[in-house]
Amino acid sequence: MENVLLVSEQRMKQWTSLDNNIRIDVLTPSIISAQDIYIQDTLGTPFYKRLKEGVIANDLTTNESTFLKDYIGPCLIQYSLYLLLPSLKYKMVEAGIVNGTSEETQSTTLDELQYLRESAMDTAMFYNQRMLDFLKDNPNMFTLYANPTANDGMSPNKDTPYFSGLQTQIPIQRNDLYIYADCGLDCSPDCSSCN
Repeated sequence: MENVLLVSEQRMKQWTSLDNNIRIDVLTPSIISAQDIYIQDTLGTPFYKRLKEGVIANDLTTNESTFLKDYIGPCLIQYSLYLLLPSLKYKMVEAGIVNGTSEETQSTTLDELQYLRESAMDTAMFYNQRMLDFLKDNPNMFTLYANPTANDGMSPNKDTPYFSGLQTQIPIQRNDLYIYADCGLDCSPDCSSCN
């Protein structure tokens, strides 16, 4: 299946304290990993695959679009931020792993980075629980979640994650990457805000 982002990099910048100058190619891997690891775990593979296919084919139902924007989006953004934070501090280059700093900024300590990651994870778990509550309160809305196909990947994880708008736009396509156009702008595939 093609690579699909269930939330745009632009929306991630809008909904977090990430600087607008962070390059899209820095954000994309964390979004892909977060949705594969956390969102697929919560929704199960059949429903997760259906949403990705719906973004590619631009045939999401009204319920799927609303769920994607109002529930998956906020959760996915926070999980993505959690995964992104270490790579903002450390870069892997040919010479090895380096600590990214500049002359105008002060480097974050490892303890500070851990605090920021815990905060992002706490927020992600809140949104994940909110998503699970919505699915529990609306058991017949998404049949692939309620009745996943046997032997078709991961089953939905309906356990709590805690440890202690309607979208009808055409998806943005950049090379072989499809992106759910959720930045709130009237996007076209060549939208400069999303590309």
